[in-house]
Amino acid sequence: MAYTHLDPGQELEISAHIYFSPSQTDISELVKLSPEQLKAQETVSVEQEKAIFEKFGEIEKEWAKQAMLTLSLRKAQQYLKVHPAPHTSNQWTEDQYGRHEMSNMVYCFSWREYERTEWSRAEQKSIPVAWELSWSLHFNTIPNPDYSGSGWQLAGQDRKVFKDRAAMEKYLQGRIAAYAHLFTELSPPVPADARQRFCVNGVLLPGYTVEAPIPPRPDVDELLSLLEDGDMDALPQPEEPAPPPAPPPRGHTPKKIRPQRSGPVR
Repeated sequence: MAYTHLDPGQELEISAHIYFSPSQTDISELVKLSPEQLKAQETVSVEQEKAIFEKFGEIEKEWAKQAMLTLSLRKAQQYLKVHPAPHTSNQWTEDQYGRHEMSNMVYCFSWREYERTEWSRAEQKSIPVAWELSWSLHFNTIPNPDYSGSGWQLAGQDRKVFKDRAAMEKYLQGRIAAYAHLFTELSPPVPADARQRFCVNGVLLPGYTVEAPIPPRPDVDELLSLLEDGDMDALPQPEEPAPPPAPPPRGHTPKKIRPQRSGPVR
């Protein structure tokens, strides 16, 4: 008995086995044949089996083509259900835990400070003795993009310690200023090598664009190898420097010229 299983758009299984049963198969006429005749008929039967099996191969190819269409239709429906990641429209926000965030469709910058305190016997209260700063710049991606591996965080530090609050704030403002150019648009161009982070099933999500790749600088040696004979003569040649003036003969003393006096002659 054959086992068949179909999971549309994913899997097709066909498995068949046969077993000899004297009660169901009569070989009384076959045993009257000679061994040579039986062998010859077996060879023919095997070839016919192979021909039938090849039909299964064609059926599998036909099914795979149709199943791929089914799967593609599902993936397209999945794509249409995905929306860009939420963001703050390049404005600073603060949540209930003191986490500050500025984000757009591509980037997110967040930071949070922690205040270290110690008990002061003199003042009989806890006083701040240091400040810790954690900050991060990362891609603002959807939950399940095509790629979500390493490289999601672009920069950041965890619990960097400062003894002075003013120093911490100055450092933080410097970090914010260093990446301010990433937060001038709601949907800045996505770096080419990060495209898959904003794709679903191979298609870039609506509203995103990808940076144009920077063309590599031409190889001077390769360009020169393409020139033909005589092309070098047509190229502008550097001017030869003027020869230095000849030195005066040895023993010759340059004649001194006395400056002329101005004014009336007395």
